[in-house]
Amino acid sequence: MVSCSSFLNGQSQPQKEEIKHAKRLIPELVLQNNVLSKEIHPLSDKINSFLTRQNKEKDFKPLNFKKEEYLKVIDKQVRATLKYQDDTGRIIDPIEKTEKYYTTPCYAHSVAVLVASGYIDKNDSLALSGVKALDIALTEMVNATVNGNHGDFYTWPAMLAYELFKPSVSKEILQSWDSKIQAIKIEKLYATYNKKEGNNWVLVHTAGEFLRAQSGFTSFDYAEQMLKFQLANFTDLGMYNEGGNPLAYDLFPRHYLSGMLQLGYKGKQALKMRDNLWKGAWTSLFMQSPFGELPTGYRSSHHIWNEAEQCVVFEIYASAYASLGKNKEAGTFKRAAMLSLNSINQWIREDGSGYIVKNRFPIENKHGYERYSVHTCYNMLATSMLAQAWQFSYDSIKELPAPADTGGFVVPVLKPFHKIFANANGTYVEYETKGDQKYNPTGIIRSHIKGGHPQLGPSNGIAPLFSGADAYMATGPLWQNPDNTWSSLAELKVDPSSVEVLEENANNVSFKITYDIVPEKSQSITELISIKDHKIIVETEFIGFEGKKRISWPMLVSDGKNKVKSSISDRSAVLVLHEKSVRFTVVQPENVKLLSSDYLVNCVNGIAKGLFVEFSTNKVIYTLE
Repeated sequence: MVSCSSFLNGQSQPQKEEIKHAKRLIPELVLQNNVLSKEIHPLSDKINSFLTRQNKEKDFKPLNFKKEEYLKVIDKQVRATLKYQDDTGRIIDPIEKTEKYYTTPCYAHSVAVLVASGYIDKNDSLALSGVKALDIALTEMVNATVNGNHGDFYTWPAMLAYELFKPSVSKEILQSWDSKIQAIKIEKLYATYNKKEGNNWVLVHTAGEFLRAQSGFTSFDYAEQMLKFQLANFTDLGMYNEGGNPLAYDLFPRHYLSGMLQLGYKGKQALKMRDNLWKGAWTSLFMQSPFGELPTGYRSSHHIWNEAEQCVVFEIYASAYASLGKNKEAGTFKRAAMLSLNSINQWIREDGSGYIVKNRFPIENKHGYERYSVHTCYNMLATSMLAQAWQFSYDSIKELPAPADTGGFVVPVLKPFHKIFANANGTYVEYETKGDQKYNPTGIIRSHIKGGHPQLGPSNGIAPLFSGADAYMATGPLWQNPDNTWSSLAELKVDPSSVEVLEENANNVSFKITYDIVPEKSQSITELISIKDHKIIVETEFIGFEGKKRISWPMLVSDGKNKVKSSISDRSAVLVLHEKSVRFTVVQPENVKLLSSDYLVNCVNGIAKGLFVEFSTNKVIYTLE
C-alpha cells in the first residue's frame, strides 16, 4: 500500500514505488505506443494532434505555482472556518446555524494536511481544532448520527485525516480512533448502502471503504461489489453518468476512484477502472475552459469545488506520467491543474473563505446556490480536494501547454451529455445541443474568450431554476410566430438533426449544427460556429421562416458586488468587468439596431438581461471577441 504519508517526504522525484503505482493509472497499450489509436481512446486523433503541436505554442506563459499554493488556499479557508467550530468540534454554518452535511470531516482533513506537511505545528490551536473535528466526526459515524444522513461522504476525508494525523497525536487518541473506525456499521451509516443504480454517493462511500480496508479495519469485499456495479455507468469517453447528465458529477466520482488507484487499489476492478479513468482524464482536458473552469452542465455547475476536483485528477495523472518519464503528458496535466487552481484563487473572499459559487453576492443571499449548497460545507469540500491535490503533486514537473491553451479541436460529447466543446488558441465555446430546460437552455451557453472575462461571454445560459419560469436564453436564435409571439431555440428540448465538425487546426476550428424546428413545414435552423483569431464567429441560417427573426445574447449586469460597464451602439455592444471586456458585433445584415431589455433576471453568475438584434433576412452573422 502507498499510504498518504509516502507523499509527505519532500522528495523531488517519484521513486520506484510510485513508478509501480503509475502503471496502475496508465494503460499498458499507452506505454507501448507513442501514437494513440481509436482502440485506446475515442479522442486519440485529437490527443495525438495536440501533443504534436504542443511545443509550438508561442504565447504560453506558465503560472509557476509551487505545490505550497494549495496549502496557502487551505490555510486561509480553515482559519476563516475555525471561528465556526463549537465546543464539541463540529463546524456550525453561520447561515444555517447548524452543522451541515460533511463539513466537519472535510475540515479535519484540510487541517490534517497542514499539520502533516509541516505548514503548521502539531500543537498549533488550528491543528488541535482539526483533531477535535476528526474525533467528533468518527463518533457520529459510529453512532450513525451524521448530519443530513450524509454518512456516505464522511469516510473518505475522515480516513485521509486519520492517516495524516497519525504521527502527531497521542497513543491514547489513536487507540480511540482505531476503536471507532473498527466499530462503524456501514449499513447504518450509508444512505446508499448496497445500491446498484448509478449514483455518485455510492462511489464516494466505496472509496471510503477502500481506505478502511487498506488500513485493516474491514475487508475489501464490499468495495469490490460496489465497484463491479458502478463501473457500468462509464461511457466510451471514460465519463461517469447519472440522472440529468451533470458534468460536475461526472468528475466527482472519478476523483475518488483516481485517488483509490493512486493510493494502491489493485483489486478485481483495477484494470477496468484504470482504462476508464485514464480515458476520462484526457476527456476532461479537452472540456476544460481556458480559464481553468470545469464545463457548465446541469446541477452543481459553477461551484468552486468543480475546479478543486480537477486539481486532484490532473495532479494524479501528472505525477503518474512523470513517474514513467513521459514529460510532455505530465506537463500537460500539471498545467491543467494550475489553471484550475488559478481559477479558484479568483474567488477568495476578504475573510479567506471562498465564494462557493461563481458570483460575489454576500453569502447570506445564497445567490446561485443549489438547495443543498452550504457555505461551510462546500468550502471545506473544496479544501479537502485541494489537500488531496497537494498530496499527489510534485514541484519537479514542468508546466507545458494544455489543450485549454492550444485549442485546435472540436469535441462533440453528445451521448449522453449533449454538449459540444470547441477551442482555437485558447478561445472556447461550449454548446448545449439539447437543454434540460431547468439549468441549461439549448444553444451557445459558454463563450470564454482569450483576454476577456470568463463571466462576460457569457459563462452560462439563462434557464428557469435560477431565472424564473419561462426564462430561457442562450446566445442564439429566436423567430416570430404567426400570432406575433416569439419562440427560441433556447427553450426547445430536441436533439439536433445533424452535427458536423468542419475544420480543426491550430488557428481555426468550426462546426455546424442543424435543428428541424417544424419538419412538416420544412422549417429548420442551422448554426455554423467558427473560432479564429480569438474571435467567435456565428452564422445562423433560418430556412422556411417568413416572419421576423432575432439573435439573443445574455449580458451580465452585475456579479453581485461589481457592476458591469456597458456601451451599446447600433451594431455592437461592449461589456467590461475588472478591466476585461467582451464585444458582441453584428456583421450581417448591415441595417440593424441592438436592443437591450429592461427586464433583469437572476442567473448563477449574478444578474443579467438580454441583448437582441432583430432582422427580416434569413441569415445573420455575428461575432464575439
